[in-house]
Amino acid sequence: MPSGTASVSKKSVSSSKTSKKDASQSEVVAEVAPTPAPVVETAPAPAPTEATAETAVDSSEVSPLQAETLALLEMAHSCQNTLQALIKKARSTLSNIKKLERDVKRLEKKGKRGSTRASNGNKGLQQLKPVYTAEMKSFFEAHKDLTDNDNAPIVENLTYDSDHLLVSRKQALKLVTSYIRSHKLQDATNKRKINMDATLQSLFPELCAVKDKKGKVVQEENCFYNTLMKALSRHFTAPA
Repeated sequence: MPSGTASVSKKSVSSSKTSKKDASQSEVVAEVAPTPAPVVETAPAPAPTEATAETAVDSSEVSPLQAETLALLEMAHSCQNTLQALIKKARSTLSNIKKLERDVKRLEKKGKRGSTRASNGNKGLQQLKPVYTAEMKSFFEAHKDLTDNDNAPIVENLTYDSDHLLVSRKQALKLVTSYIRSHKLQDATNKRKINMDATLQSLFPELCAVKDKKGKVVQEENCFYNTLMKALSRHFTAPA
């Protein structure tokens, strides 16, 4: 065999060996090198489509039955609040009514007592009683023709028992006030005060001014319309 052919064969064998060696090394490297983890691509979240939006709207919608139920519950709650307010107001009104009833009963009792006293008082004032003083007896006999504010006679006829003149306290007060009016004895400055003349001084000496021995006034004159009734009492009191 020619030498050129031999050398080619050697090179072929040598390259074949080399290829096998490289292949075996590649296999070893492949076995040793770790296998890379597979890469998972994350797809972007899809934008909500019209179908998704419609689904959301449908889920938020309330059925007519539910809406009616909610309306009824709202109405019941409102009615409950109104009822509670009415109950509270009714209790307050009832309390006020009871208080008014108590006040009315108290006033009725007070009115009955007052009317009883007034009727008894008026009856006592109108009852004819004996006059025990000569001053009042003389006053009635001298001024029996005087009239009241309505020009009605105060004493139509004088009545006597065996020893005394019989008149009522009311007649006596009316006759005295009529005398004061007819003689213009009412004080011009103080309308309640009466300026006493000799006749009134004889009837009501306790209302006159009192002076000491030196003529100094130690007690002011106390003749007023509101002091006349008390001053009349001595004329209807029997002497001890």
